[in-house]
Amino acid sequence: MKMFMFIFVFILFCLCVPAFATFEAGQKAFIHGNYDKAFLQWRQAAEEGDLTAQRNIAHLYRWGKGVPQDLTQAAFWYYMAARGGLDTAQYNLGVMYLRGEGVPRNEEEGIIWLERAAEQNNLKAKKKLAHLKVEIEHEFPTEEDLFVPSKSRPEKLSDGRAVKVMTMSKKKDPPLYAHLASYYTQETLERGWEELKKNFPQLSAFKTLETHVTLPKKGKYIRLYIKGAAADIRQVCSELNEKNQYCLISYP
Repeated sequence: MKMFMFIFVFILFCLCVPAFATFEAGQKAFIHGNYDKAFLQWRQAAEEGDLTAQRNIAHLYRWGKGVPQDLTQAAFWYYMAARGGLDTAQYNLGVMYLRGEGVPRNEEEGIIWLERAAEQNNLKAKKKLAHLKVEIEHEFPTEEDLFVPSKSRPEKLSDGRAVKVMTMSKKKDPPLYAHLASYYTQETLERGWEELKKNFPQLSAFKTLETHVTLPKKGKYIRLYIKGAAADIRQVCSELNEKNQYCLISYP
């Protein structure tokens, strides 16, 4: 029995060492300024599920080190690591949403990811949220704010008018995305979307998102995504796939 456990632990160690070695090799390459090699090493570790490597890949895409700068790819890899629970990736993804870098600008989703990072005691996220709260609550001061003490704010003023209290958004799960098709022009995209809705009326309930992509061999084209609650996106994708219609749950 002891021999069996020893063999099991040894095999498990052997399986873990390559990914760890790949990550460390990426660190050494980055320190020496060999960003191309760092990217290749971290990419391998990232594809094997290493959350820190996924975040580092996002950094390289965001900075344009070792690869051409691509904010969409940066957001994707931040999302992969953030979804896995890495607080630093959650913070960076939240900031990208607030700025509209690589993803459509969305303050609500940005705050959601910052809150998740802050829950893990990420100091940058806590500081950013505190700053945002001040901006939200005091960006448009009113006359009521001049007369109502912040520590004893009544629900109504003496003349009966209600006092509006600004609060941070409640925590909720971020939306899920699904890729439906890619088109070379806006005109063909619009025609394609109308055809999809005609064949699958349930798609009309979802909001759409378009991302413009340029690839070396494909050239420029537009990706069409639908966006919605995770359960709804999974259900509609399952329905489309059953009817041999392409629908892939993925991040823009």
